[in-house]
Amino acid sequence: MLADVMADDIQEIGDRLRLTREVKKLNQATWCKLVGIEQQAWNNYERGRKRISIDQALKVCRFAGVTLDWIYRGVPSGGIPIELAMEVQAREKRGRR
Repeated sequence: MLADVMADDIQEIGDRLRLTREVKKLNQATWCKLVGIEQQAWNNYERGRKRISIDQALKVCRFAGVTLDWIYRGVPSGGIPIELAMEVQAREKRGRR
């Protein structure tokens, strides 16, 4: 049961990472070059196969202007750029994240 909850958490983190990248309108290859993360590692993060480390998440924060609260907990208030906040709100209205 706990493993299922953790897997869900990792997938939700991956979904937020993918959304953050997509809002910047970058493919994985370009994103990874700009952020400084290996593409294979990033792909594993987005797909929920592996949880992103704090060090890697901080790279995302610096590049994308998001917070660790957004990445790990999904808390958008005050911690994400407006274009990302608008996309999160639009997806919530459509009933998906």
